[in-house]
Amino acid sequence: METSPHSKFTQLVQRLKPNLSEMEKDEVRDLLKKETLSALIVGGIPHRMRDKMVVVFVNLTMGGIFLLNAETGSSIILYLKCGSVESLLNLKEMILSGVLLRLFSGVIEEFIEIRPQIQLVVKAEDYNLTLTYLNGVDGKFLPAR
Repeated sequence: METSPHSKFTQLVQRLKPNLSEMEKDEVRDLLKKETLSALIVGGIPHRMRDKMVVVFVNLTMGGIFLLNAETGSSIILYLKCGSVESLLNLKEMILSGVLLRLFSGVIEEFIEIRPQIQLVVKAEDYNLTLTYLNGVDGKFLPAR
């Protein structure tokens, strides 16, 4: 998905402000779904996977969480970016409540024909290290001093 400053996706993300009404959030969510679906089609993602992937990406994006990279091997490692303390705490809540696992499980199951066992592992030191970088009172990402 194109993420240059002038892309439709970037412009939609910039519209996500804390003071948006529910109606405005719904409008941005719908537009993000369309933009994400278009990118998945262009990227050659099979039809049967698209709906679940759209749900994952849009839910993360609406929470201020962005997938930066994925590494595959015997495991799949996802690198997520949280640009604020609020989004990091949202991610923590998604992990603790099992929402993140449920979101990704649906997508992963589409990749694998048999019913796999899917686990979500977040290293405590990775999460705690991330917190050390978040020194700004306004919740913006700042390197540790």
